[in-house]
Amino acid sequence: MNLKSLLLGTAAVMAVSGAAQAADLAIAVEPIDYVKICDAFGVGYWYIPGTDTCLKVGGYLQLDVWFYDNDRVGNYFNVANYLTGATTATTDPSNPLSQSSGAVAGYLYAQDPYAQSWEMKTEAGVNWNSRSMSDLGVIATSINLVVTSDNNTLDGSAKTVRLDGAYGAIGPMMFGWTESTFDPGGGYTYDGAVRSDQKVDQFRLSYLMGTWGIMLGLEDPRDRSTGLPTNATGSYPDIVLAVTGGVGGLDIRGAVAVTDRTTGTGWAANLAATAKLGVVDIKGTIAYSDGAKSYTGGANCSNVFAAGAWQGCDDGQWWSGFLSAAVALSTNLKAAGTVSYQDAQGGQSYAAGSTWTAAAGLYYYPTARSEIGAELLWNGPESGDDSIGGHLRFKTHFN
Repeated sequence: MNLKSLLLGTAAVMAVSGAAQAADLAIAVEPIDYVKICDAFGVGYWYIPGTDTCLKVGGYLQLDVWFYDNDRVGNYFNVANYLTGATTATTDPSNPLSQSSGAVAGYLYAQDPYAQSWEMKTEAGVNWNSRSMSDLGVIATSINLVVTSDNNTLDGSAKTVRLDGAYGAIGPMMFGWTESTFDPGGGYTYDGAVRSDQKVDQFRLSYLMGTWGIMLGLEDPRDRSTGLPTNATGSYPDIVLAVTGGVGGLDIRGAVAVTDRTTGTGWAANLAATAKLGVVDIKGTIAYSDGAKSYTGGANCSNVFAAGAWQGCDDGQWWSGFLSAAVALSTNLKAAGTVSYQDAQGGQSYAAGSTWTAAAGLYYYPTARSEIGAELLWNGPESGDDSIGGHLRFKTHFN
């Protein structure tokens, strides 16, 4: 064997040996666990590595600007009036906002150096939604947090963080703080719909029967009351039964609720229907309540302080309804309008009269995740002057 053959043979052995070592190194490296798309629960979900749970993270940022035909913003006198219902009430000594004299009253009722007919509000929200399957059905978790910057306050510097809904679900059981089972949802505009719009602590059971569904909710009545102490007795939670389904091209939703008040048993019922006619969507609702005003819009009254003791208050009978429609003008432009009405049918201790509200707007979507909207607002109470205003919204979101 000559020197040339020896060198070539040695090089060949080293090459094979090197390739074998490289193969060993490749096998020793841990496999990369790439994030996988989860399409079982809709768009935007992905598997949490190492689990069978799908997660979706979303968020939004929006600026709302309102314009009014009178000075409503920063007026301490009006703020006190809205909070107490009267600027001269002195029947409740524990409530400083009810005082009409003294240091507190001087602060509240003094001339406000800043009063404007417009206001701005910025919101930033983030939400987490998880889904997975079990023998009982879908296991779900949803958490929404919102940070708000709103200058329509006494000190003009309100920056708050709030929980804007959180619930869990194990198959047919849902629990947490979220929209009431009674709530029929809003119209196609930002404003203009008088309706039940309340998040409550609740436990809900759901059952599907083909295209129909039935829900039974047990809800905390204190979430529907304002002030302390509330007018809810606490003898039992609010009981809400809702049914959803479709009939002849209409999506139907109906609900009834029973609540225990210091003035007796209150109840409410509503009916909502939605239809799609080509490029036009239409939705209408009607609701009635007896002893529980918040189920038809607004808030239930709280106990009042009189004759040295807390007295119950009676919300009386109310009904409300709205009609809303939206039309697609193009792929990224739509127009919508909503008109609603609320009226008192019986005696109540703190408010009376009927009110018309309406909103009409145009909404432009530069992309699938951005929005610019403008609305014209009108409010016509039975007593007092009509008022008009405007609402602008700029919003971006991701999911």
